[in-house]
Amino acid sequence: MDHFPIEKYIDLENNPYLVGRISVHNVKQSFYVEVDIIHRESHKIFKHIEILYNQNSAEEAIITGVQKLRQFLDLIERKGAKSDSLH
Repeated sequence: MDHFPIEKYIDLENNPYLVGRISVHNVKQSFYVEVDIIHRESHKIFKHIEILYNQNSAEEAIITGVQKLRQFLDLIERKGAKSDSLH
């Protein structure tokens, strides 16, 4: 993992048009990760989730980014379930 940025893509269930993207960047001795949901075809950002700074390694940045994406998707899923139960 010597070439930065590193990008990892995560398929999203139930949505063939969007994909999760984890982008790891190296700055001096530190790493940061951008977490986004992007359009599969154009790679344009659909939703910017977060930037996480001061990661100790590229591997840690990827793991933390995936966790943040999962937390965001879980939150959206819970909100959707709540609104469905209100109708």
